[in-house]
Amino acid sequence: MDIDAILKLPGIKRFLRGRIIMKEGDGSSDNMYIVLQGTVGLFKNYQMLNERQISAVEPGNFFGEMSLFLGKGRSATAVAMGEVIALEIGRANVREIFSKQPEITYTLMQGLCRRIDALDTSNRFLNTEAKKDVSSNMMTSGSSALFPEGHGHYILPIDNTPSDFLFEDTLKCPICGHKFTNLTVLVSKLLQESKDDEHRIRYKGVEPMYYEAVSCPNCLYSAMVDLFKDIEVTKRMAEGLRETMVPYVGNIEIKTGKDRDTFTVFASYYLAILGAPQCFYEHQRITARLWRNLGRIYDDCSDERMMEYALQKSVEEYLYSYSHFDIEGKNMQQLCFVIGELKYKLGDLLKAREFLYAAMVNREGNPVIKRQAEDRLETVKAMLKEAEAQKS
Repeated sequence: MDIDAILKLPGIKRFLRGRIIMKEGDGSSDNMYIVLQGTVGLFKNYQMLNERQISAVEPGNFFGEMSLFLGKGRSATAVAMGEVIALEIGRANVREIFSKQPEITYTLMQGLCRRIDALDTSNRFLNTEAKKDVSSNMMTSGSSALFPEGHGHYILPIDNTPSDFLFEDTLKCPICGHKFTNLTVLVSKLLQESKDDEHRIRYKGVEPMYYEAVSCPNCLYSAMVDLFKDIEVTKRMAEGLRETMVPYVGNIEIKTGKDRDTFTVFASYYLAILGAPQCFYEHQRITARLWRNLGRIYDDCSDERMMEYALQKSVEEYLYSYSHFDIEGKNMQQLCFVIGELKYKLGDLLKAREFLYAAMVNREGNPVIKRQAEDRLETVKAMLKEAEAQKS
């Protein structure tokens, strides 16, 4: 698309971060939008208990077309995740825009075809009952749909042998009441072996992240182990969770206890991310942590592309928490430091500098984190200076 030409068209709109562009259920408007700059998040049940983000619309993509062409009410709430510039297309200007910019018509048709193709693929996944044995796991069409595009087949160095820091106990699912064996890491017994440049601690004999996400093998309720039982179950929540897991129950085999394997590690994390909006307030804080762990686990598998994908998802969730939730003092310092570290890892040095500086100058913060932020900030400044020198 010719962006310069599009910017001259009528209907260019600018939205500040946090602005609601359209609201789920609204049938009073019929505009669609093409995002030119920034990112728009699409949410179900926005700012309610079971809020969940269903999509992120990047520049060049669009949303709201069902209202424009079919007159349907909004199926989701659209929120500006940062400053957004978008082309608003309504019935009053649709003919003019499409006639002056035929590339928009092509882009729209191409996007709609992709969505139809993705829906067709998803339906084929859900309707088949054939199972495939992959890396000694019963991975079915349902599990394939659970993992994002690009997720491969991995083998993690998992040792489920009970020891001083790993033991087998019994968990009871708070959703369905099913009891199953689970391997629990005794954090107090862990022995630090090393610490890498990303402030990730390596422990002797065990990697706790491989056991931190737990799944019920019966109903697939999944969560971080410290949150698995710490949940007040309501009828609405249980119903929402069961509905969310319908495509996967019976299609995914979760292995528990000493049989826990690589497939179960990844599946538990993705199921926990999928179910978190149904189970927890401010679930973005939880999903951010899940995505961050996944990034590190992909790193263990030497999959750089999926590592970056997971870390980008993590930083998006952390940024949502930063802009939407009331966070103060040490917690805000910790949040800014984590965002700064993730931005550094992803190569966004300007944003890394911004958040690391905020963590460093937080007067209520932890002195250790302050020093870590200061050290990383010096590295970032040096990299920015070097990049500037290369330009000149």
